[in-house]
Amino acid sequence: MNSFHFNFEPGDGTRYDLVCTHSPYGGLLVICNESSLWRYHKGDVLKFLCGVNNEWTKRAIWNHLEAEGIE
Repeated sequence: MNSFHFNFEPGDGTRYDLVCTHSPYGGLLVICNESSLWRYHKGDVLKFLCGVNNEWTKRAIWNHLEAEGIE
């Protein structure tokens, strides 16, 4: 099982630290800033699972992972 680490700034003054690992149920589990957990399916959905749910964080994660092409 591979894991990935991204530290990025989308250009709006925020900074994100993502740790991603493949989920045994499909997609990637994404931990963002150690404050929220998401499940990502490339080209399909980014689902909030727990922690702090923020629309701006969701957009930043989605845009970054789509641009990286991680599956």
